[in-house]
Amino acid sequence: MIRVIDTTSRNRIPMSEGTVRHILGPANEATRVQVAIREVDPGKAYQIPPSDKTQVVYVLEGKAEITFDQAHTSQVHPAQRGCGLYLEPGEKADIKTSGTRLVLLHVTVPKHTGKPTGRTGNESPAGYFFDESTLRALVDEKGMRTRTFWVNKETGLSESWDLQLGRMLYGPNARSPRHVHNAAKSSAITPEHFYFIETGTGQVVHDGGSLPVGPGSLVLIPAGEWHQLVASETGFNYIEFQAPFDFATTMDHDPLGKNWYIQGTDDGTGRPKLWVQS
Repeated sequence: MIRVIDTTSRNRIPMSEGTVRHILGPANEATRVQVAIREVDPGKAYQIPPSDKTQVVYVLEGKAEITFDQAHTSQVHPAQRGCGLYLEPGEKADIKTSGTRLVLLHVTVPKHTGKPTGRTGNESPAGYFFDESTLRALVDEKGMRTRTFWVNKETGLSESWDLQLGRMLYGPNARSPRHVHNAAKSSAITPEHFYFIETGTGQVVHDGGSLPVGPGSLVLIPAGEWHQLVASETGFNYIEFQAPFDFATTMDHDPLGKNWYIQGTDDGTGRPKLWVQS
């Protein structure tokens, strides 16, 4: 069953650097993925220790200095909203606030094994710092929706199958096709999927009716549930997550709904180039 979680109502648990709200995890929602919203006080730092899982930390609000440690190297990045880190197991980082409160989205997923990783299929993939404003944007068939992946194997960003994550923008009254996600034939793991609405209002339509969504809503969509996200006149700005990146999508009565085009390109006919996805 599709659930809408009000993230703003989750308890803020005091931490040494600020507070944390646990949104998803094995304890509260019985999910493999863990999602938390962390608020770091001015002048404090949040340390991301090495883990056996893959992590993404994204700046929702505020400014910071991120020190990212990989193997024998260390890089320092100024960061603000729209920036984040993708960390493979064993990598760590320190995120230090500037003079204002820092709000972070922290997503953790188990490593997806059984698939070749890296460019040659056998080396360990590496994490990276990203700035959303510099990444490739995609636009849908009708020009009503755009998306920017932060983590996606098919765009060449990440080298692993652990997750897909990025931002989606809907224009006024835009909607996704009615569709469903299931595990790929090559995977025995049930995929997990959610939308985290930052701005805009609308509804998620499912076979049993519809549910209203708005700022702060996290829409948890189990595999096998047909769904459609419909924006009001406000449009939507939200974060979309799927894990592992080993799933199959089926569209209902809208075969072109799966088409995405590379924004700012030209295929020679005045249309942007088609981006081919699985």
